[in-house]
Amino acid sequence: MVSEVHAITAAGRPQSEQSHDRIVRYLITMGIRTGCFVAALFTDGWVRWACIAAAGLLPLIAVVLANAGVERRHRPDTLIATVPAEPDRQLANPTRGEERP
Repeated sequence: MVSEVHAITAAGRPQSEQSHDRIVRYLITMGIRTGCFVAALFTDGWVRWACIAAAGLLPLIAVVLANAGVERRHRPDTLIATVPAEPDRQLANPTRGEERP
């Protein structure tokens, strides 16, 4: 029997998962760019120019998406413990306000 493992931290996803997601986003964008080049070969008029413009801009978009910062997606199974605040309770600091001899 396999037991389900729950995360008890707010840490992000592993680097390997983040890297895989970035690669997939980049390859999808480059696939669309390739489709734009092919469409530009077989179309005329404004559609051809729109395809050429998209093929020119997609590398920039692909790199920006692939290099997007570390994501902070929380998994649905992540448990975050909260500690209730006690505003009336103050921590004692014996050296505060007192001079040392």
